[in-house]
Amino acid sequence: MKNIPTDLLRSFVTVVDLGGFTRAAEALGRTQPAISLQIRRLEDLLQAKLIQTAGRQFALTEAGVALGPYARQMLRLNDDIVAHFAEAALSGWIRVGVPTDFSHAFLLEAIAGFAARHPDVRIDIESLASRDLREALAKDRLDICVAIVPEGDVPYLVETTLVEPFWAVRDTFVLGRKEPLPIVRHPDPCEYATRMRGALRVAGRSWRTTLVSRDVAGLQTAVLAGLGATALTPATLAPGMRVGRPDEGFPPLAPLQIGLFYKHAALRAAGHGLAQELLEHIQKVKKRMHS
Repeated sequence: MKNIPTDLLRSFVTVVDLGGFTRAAEALGRTQPAISLQIRRLEDLLQAKLIQTAGRQFALTEAGVALGPYARQMLRLNDDIVAHFAEAALSGWIRVGVPTDFSHAFLLEAIAGFAARHPDVRIDIESLASRDLREALAKDRLDICVAIVPEGDVPYLVETTLVEPFWAVRDTFVLGRKEPLPIVRHPDPCEYATRMRGALRVAGRSWRTTLVSRDVAGLQTAVLAGLGATALTPATLAPGMRVGRPDEGFPPLAPLQIGLFYKHAALRAAGHGLAQELLEHIQKVKKRMHS
């Protein structure tokens, strides 16, 4: 069994994150030829071409795209081990993005706890739709984000966990099985709305949209007012609501992938610590759901 040195993976991920060999070399304190050599060593170990170059331009091969998530997970584990045994106090500035469609209040619990334990860390928080968070990270307006993972190749994805959304209705909600189901949802494109409509189509049940809101608080208010049903997660189920049951005509919803995203090359020790805190917080909720 081959062992893959983490420094080779770090060089590969840094080239991808910073968009070139020269920038990766500067970030890692090495020369550009040294970085190129490390990529070739990694390709030799894996017996696969990872990066195609043409002048100063480069593109990932199919094998390079496939390696990305594995490399990021290995580096996260490596960095978590180093951080666990480090004695230095954490400091610095972290820009973190949390999704409105998952629950920024829920994730703020983890962020507030981290900030309380590390008073020298400054944290700026941005709350946006998942697609906008991923774009902000790509453009270096964020250091870390938690967002819903769409289908296909997703840059900067480090770790994922599955969360099962469910139908949420007002606790007094009653509707005939033959009546169109009133739904409230986020604007398209929306992973929750896609799951609701897909599940209803498969079940052969009609529906009508009664309200569209960009904010999860707007959906919660609409549900509590009796305007219809929506898809939520445990973190956003508010008092006065209940979960819609299959025997009422609510078909099961497909799971959501919640992802942790960041660029390894740009993240400092404090950022790695907060990233791990956010991931553990999400996983705790998933365990509570199944306990």
